[in-house]
Amino acid sequence: MKIGVNCGHTVSGQPGCGAVGLIDESVETRAVGKRLIEILKKAGHTVADCTNDHAKSTSENLAEIVRMANAQPLDLFVSIHFNSGGGKGSEVYTYGCQHHAEAVAACEKLHALGFVNRGVKDGSDLYVIHRTAAKSMLVEVCFVDTASDVDLYHKLGAQRVAEAIAEAITGGHSEGGGEMTQTQYEELKKEINGLKPMIYDYMDDNMPSWAKPTVQKLLDKGIFAGGSDGRLGLTDEMLRIFVINDRAGLYG
Repeated sequence: MKIGVNCGHTVSGQPGCGAVGLIDESVETRAVGKRLIEILKKAGHTVADCTNDHAKSTSENLAEIVRMANAQPLDLFVSIHFNSGGGKGSEVYTYGCQHHAEAVAACEKLHALGFVNRGVKDGSDLYVIHRTAAKSMLVEVCFVDTASDVDLYHKLGAQRVAEAIAEAITGGHSEGGGEMTQTQYEELKKEINGLKPMIYDYMDDNMPSWAKPTVQKLLDKGIFAGGSDGRLGLTDEMLRIFVINDRAGLYG
């Protein structure tokens, strides 16, 4: 799998940093997220670190995270966060409250560690969920201002929490066989940047699955028809723009 991982917010004390309670969200998102990245890499998955440590504002931070996520085709984008407001437990946000396997599993795996399962929730209005092209989920590990949550988190440690989220993402399976290593993937990206972009002419297996529903909607509504020869001529960038606009409701 090709996975984008974001350690939520900027570093502590900077514009756009996270909530502070009994623990500091910005510190703990990096404690969990960086470990998650290493676990996924060791399991053979290709991982893009989509963490932005410094920004002039929250909006700049969010825009940079999305830019990094959309800079390559991902199978899944995961943003790590910690909650606040005095509640208890873990929850996962997805676009349109989609109960995809990874999101449901993340809730279940964190619940197995002892956190209350608050379930999958609608994150359509969250910037990083709304604007990333890939399937995405935002994981709220626990509440920074609830003593029982923080005590459990300290008892478990960031490593165990990261392992649980990794198990949810991968189903406990490592990538093998023909999957590219991280180094091979980075080298290929450099080569691709110097070549012509990938062109998707048909609704076939070459087109990314995350883009197909939107492209089909555009074709059905007559908003997009392709060329006179029947070829669509779509690039990765066009697909990302179409999907973002679709999620924004521009196509009905």
